[in-house]
Amino acid sequence: MRLSIGMGQDGILLHWARWDGERLTAWDLNENLDRILADVHPAHAGFLTIEHYGADLELHALDGDVLATARPPADEFDDRPCWDYGCGFVDADTVIVSVSDCEEFPALAGHRLLDARTLEERGRVSYPDGAADGSGVLPLGDGTWLTYDDAAQTLHRWGVAAG
Repeated sequence: MRLSIGMGQDGILLHWARWDGERLTAWDLNENLDRILADVHPAHAGFLTIEHYGADLELHALDGDVLATARPPADEFDDRPCWDYGCGFVDADTVIVSVSDCEEFPALAGHRLLDARTLEERGRVSYPDGAADGSGVLPLGDGTWLTYDDAAQTLHRWGVAAG
């Protein structure tokens, strides 16, 4: 079981517990109060956290050790936007994360697919007619994710095209 407790401007508490059939073991991962638990996947031996202000995304081993880090893409001046909080495992091998649609970095906004073991970028998601370019994303863990189109008031389910 995982528990993430948001404390507003004061940070986030992360707690883990495991029942092995006989004994409950619990521990906390609170050395750094600026990480939000973003997602876990049952077929992946790790979990994702995002920095409180979106500066980076980290992949952790189940004991909390950092295995990989991803920072948002930079513009030509090496300025970076923030990752959006809507991110997670598309499946055990793929993570999706979005750069929030902000006026300061319009060319960088959108969704990126990352390798779930290294957090290296695999590519930027292209939607038909830009249908979900500026929207948040909700990964479902089964190979698909959801976006919401405010203008059309439509929920879309997407997947990675084979090829």
